[in-house]
Amino acid sequence: MQQWLLVMRPTRIEASWARRLLASPDAVTAAWGLLLGGGICWPLLSGRPVFLLDWVTGPHPPMPSPAMLGLQGGLTAGVLDQAVLTGLVRVIGGAATWLPLLAMFPLASWAIGRLVGGRALPRITAATLYCVNPWVFNRVFVGQVPLLVGYALLPLAVRSALDAPPRRRATLLGPALWWAALTALSPHYAWTFGVVMAAAAAVSCPRSWTGAALRVGWLAINAAGFTVTSLYILLPHLSTKLPIAVGPHSLAIFRTTGDPHLGLFPNVLGLYGFWRTGPGPTMAKNVVKGWPLLLLALLVVIVRGYVAALRSTDPGRRRLGWLLVLVGVAGYFLALGDQGPTGPLFRWTYDNVPFFAVMREPQKFLMLLALAYAAGLGWGVERLAAGAAGQRVPAPGSSMSSATAPGELEAGIATAVARDGAPDQPAPPDRRRWRPAWTAAAVGLLLPLAYTPTIFDGLAGQIAPSTLPAAYAQADALMGTGQGKVLYLPWHLYEAQPFTAGRVIATIGPTAFRRQVIAGDNVQVGSVQTESTSLRSAYIQQLLDHGPSLHHFGARVAPLGVAYVVLAHTVDWPTYRWLDFQSDLRPVLADGTLQVWRNLAYVGAGQRTGARGTVRELSPVAFAAPPGSRGTVVVDAAYQLGWVFDGRPGHPTPDGTVRFAVDSAAGGVAQFAPWGQVRLGYELSLGSVLLLAIAVLADRHRTGRRRARE
Repeated sequence: MQQWLLVMRPTRIEASWARRLLASPDAVTAAWGLLLGGGICWPLLSGRPVFLLDWVTGPHPPMPSPAMLGLQGGLTAGVLDQAVLTGLVRVIGGAATWLPLLAMFPLASWAIGRLVGGRALPRITAATLYCVNPWVFNRVFVGQVPLLVGYALLPLAVRSALDAPPRRRATLLGPALWWAALTALSPHYAWTFGVVMAAAAAVSCPRSWTGAALRVGWLAINAAGFTVTSLYILLPHLSTKLPIAVGPHSLAIFRTTGDPHLGLFPNVLGLYGFWRTGPGPTMAKNVVKGWPLLLLALLVVIVRGYVAALRSTDPGRRRLGWLLVLVGVAGYFLALGDQGPTGPLFRWTYDNVPFFAVMREPQKFLMLLALAYAAGLGWGVERLAAGAAGQRVPAPGSSMSSATAPGELEAGIATAVARDGAPDQPAPPDRRRWRPAWTAAAVGLLLPLAYTPTIFDGLAGQIAPSTLPAAYAQADALMGTGQGKVLYLPWHLYEAQPFTAGRVIATIGPTAFRRQVIAGDNVQVGSVQTESTSLRSAYIQQLLDHGPSLHHFGARVAPLGVAYVVLAHTVDWPTYRWLDFQSDLRPVLADGTLQVWRNLAYVGAGQRTGARGTVRELSPVAFAAPPGSRGTVVVDAAYQLGWVFDGRPGHPTPDGTVRFAVDSAAGGVAQFAPWGQVRLGYELSLGSVLLLAIAVLADRHRTGRRRARE
């Protein structure tokens, strides 16, 4: 018998690993999320890039990007995902554009499963609704991938916020790190996760003034830690201004919408209400005619789950239940924006609280309601399965049947092995005992899948990979690299492209070529043509409005540093035919996709009085002017507050570039001063993140050693 055991040990070890993997709720939930993600993204899985509305990265994303240098009005939020995506594109090419989207689904499934706890069934059902719902559908369609990655991580951050208040020492600051990480992905998490933090403080408060003060102090300390880690976002705004005008018109453009038949409140309750209603996508409720009934069925199971959670004997589940109730209710009313009973309060906050204008699209708050729905569905299905079988619902994280006390299963196996060297064969399962579980599983899985069925197969064929026409590579090779810029036309921030089968995407110009690119920043939504405050953009728009009457367009754009003009044959490109008749533009490439002209009037990166073409670009944030006569220095950078020359501020020129008054014949350097604050912000933020991470990890290490000794 001993020899037989020695021979069979490797096989048993391998089988044991497989059994443990399958028995792990975390592994099963992650695998289920990968299956869901594969079903959604499989049409995208190729070596070609995926271009979505706000997710457009061509073959040559700039590094560093203007945003990383603070050149977009100090907007440095989102630079982390830009840097990661740029690195991935340079390593694996077009696959980098769909890989983060695919990875989001198993990550979100695993994270929500960790938050819900229990056996695999409630975790899988929660993961299904968390990944398959109208809010995720819309965000995938418009390509808000960093926001979705943050959404996938949100349950882990919620768990950190819930567990931190009872703890002591450095672990209390763990949520601040999550707060900073989520905000690095998307600035909207500064407020959405702020709601979670406030709810965590509320549900953790003991019924005493001292306890309440401690929780408020905990919230304040984490808010301070988050502020320090986010200095790279905050500091640049001290010396420059935003590149877009954010005001009441923005709130009107991005207002949450209602259903044409049911109105606003049921629409938002169903996780709909995205402001952009066309062109595309065709949403699930346009296909599933009985979606309100499915929503009602989901809500019944979700409410039952919360009733069970709030009555649970486990205090941890009760606290989590109350936190998610608060978060879900807050997310619903905040998603209404300036509408509904809380509309005046939202509008006042939007107008008066610094940085809250980033939530000009309030429907993003619905991620909190989706989170609450997913957890409630998991607990509701768990309650259905356990209640129908007459079993006790296990505590969160438990995967053991309630009929078996801890240790009894191991003791039974040990007795069997001692008796005859191998465990007894298990008795045939009682199929009647499994019927409630199968019924609950069917309810928990089929309801979300039926509610948003069009999310699969690339949103029912509404998104697909694209092939950038070969003319783009030819144009890039022809233009090469250098200081001269490319003016990319047509002048639109968003445009339908032939290579995306007519889907509207953000302009691909800035990432299609190795040279710096000037492209449209006019949003053109509704009655609002542009939110840009750029004087350079206004100058270009004025030129284009009078294009047919111009004959020296090259000379008009030469002060902007334009060495080449590229016209993509898309949307209204025939209205630019007047470019063929400009005396100072020489055609160098023309096919059915692109036209490229070289600007014969281009003379360099700027000029100094009496010495044209002598200004040299050192970097995107610095220009050198050699010695010359007194007067002025003009550089081809787009004007914004913060440009200085020898300590003197720059002034805008009529064409939107930067002009400096020079009192000395000596040379000098024109610099974008906010770059120093951006760099300081990076250093302070990175240093504070490292210090907090070290403190939290050290505290956990000490706690683990203390528990091991006990």
